[in-house]
Amino acid sequence: MKKRVTALLATAAAVLSLASCGSKEESSVRPMVIEESATAAMQTTTAAPEQPTAEPATFHERHDYEDGVLVGRWEGDEADIVLSDSGKVTAEFDISEVMMLDKDGTFMLSGEEQPKAEYDGSKLTLYTNGEEEGDVVEFLTLTRADDPDPDSYDGLYNIETADFKQRLAGLFIDEEAADFEVQVRIRYGKFIVCLPDFCEYTQNGDEFSLLLPNSADGSIADELSDSTFVLDGDSVTFYNGEGIAEQFEKKE
Repeated sequence: MKKRVTALLATAAAVLSLASCGSKEESSVRPMVIEESATAAMQTTTAAPEQPTAEPATFHERHDYEDGVLVGRWEGDEADIVLSDSGKVTAEFDISEVMMLDKDGTFMLSGEEQPKAEYDGSKLTLYTNGEEEGDVVEFLTLTRADDPDPDSYDGLYNIETADFKQRLAGLFIDEEAADFEVQVRIRYGKFIVCLPDFCEYTQNGDEFSLLLPNSADGSIADELSDSTFVLDGDSVTFYNGEGIAEQFEKKE
């Protein structure tokens, strides 16, 4: 997952920086399509005997965990997952490498200081430099999904700029799935993309499966699909069918 999210952040920088140029024409930049590489099978004169399918999770001792042991927030290297007791998964991705607000309220986009940010406690409007010198362009408008707070930017926001929302969704899911819920959380000035109730999960003992919506196409969660896991205190390690591990720390 770490390599994938890093690649997505690089694409986000290109997409969002392009949006800041002030052009009102629709960009021709499309979200990155993640393709799985295929390795050609070696041809031999004698067919190798068919190997039995390996049992899942032969990479660790098996455990018969009780239902619900994974409920809560789990923090990964570059993404968090929140597993609810109703079987829903919320995914959160930190994009502060691309967008953030400094402690003095300065809006930074791809490491460059932008002209201004306006905030009234409920609505946050961010502006970028336009094509002409001194030109200021409205870049993004967010409205708080939680209670107003004039003293802090931190909170959960709905995205009011439709084009931005669609482009942002396109980094993680099918860009055409415009009705897919995407929100932004600001935490200590960092921008975090939230996909609430992104998909469903099931847990049976130490077996873990994700039920992905068609629009997701497995693009951000296939590392955890049909995996097994081991709990060690406040840490959980997921193993896929090839033994590749993803580790998360319990936060809530």
